Formats: sequence, structure tokens, C-alpha cells
Amino acid sequence: MGIDFSQQTGKMITTKGNPTICMHIENIVYMECCGKMTTIFLNDTSRVEDIKPLKMYCAQLNEMGFFRINRNILINGKYVTKVNLSYESRTIFLDKIKLKVSKRRLNEIKALFS
Repeated sequence: MGIDFSQQTGKMITTKGNPTICMHIENIVYMECCGKMTTIFLNDTSRVEDIKPLKMYCAQLNEMGFFRINRNILINGKYVTKVNLSYESRTIFLDKIKLKVSKRRLNEIKALFS
């Protein structure tokens, strides 16, 4: 796999609601959008919600080993433990989390993991 995770330094700030939350980029496992809200799942099993669309995070994090596997999910390649990219299955595992890869992104994801 030719993804460079050394770029995952620094912090990211979210400002949903009153408290400003600062998190280390390398602690983000994946992000999932639902409507206009993005939920950020961290490696300590906590979650942070933000009102930024997932598209804005993609622009920020693509250079750091993050990639989109479908319309709603952006994952950190660092946490991928298993990949099953057959046309029927199309799944990526992040530890015990099973996520579906879209048909449209299948070839792009295959290229990353070959």
C-alpha cells in the first residue's frame, strides 16, 4: 500500500456548538456524514459532531492518507485492517468496523490497496 501516513501530524478544530474541540488528525478513524452533519469517530471510541460537510474534510485530509469509500464515509487508511474488494462484497474493515465501498469508488480503492 503506497499511502504516506507521516503527514498525519497536527490538529483539527471543530466548532459545533459552544465548545471548540481540538483533536489530533492521526486519532481520527473515519468520518460519516448524515445530511449536513459530519460525525467524526476517534480511536478512543469517542465521537465528535460537526456542521461542516464531509466534502470540506476531504479537501483537507486527502493528502494525509484519508480517502472516501462512498458518498457518506471518509476513512483514515492507517486504521484499515482488512480489505475485501470483490465486486459482490466491497468491504473495508477498520478493526471490527465493517464499511461498504461504493461500486463507483471500487477501482480507485483497489488501486490504493494493490
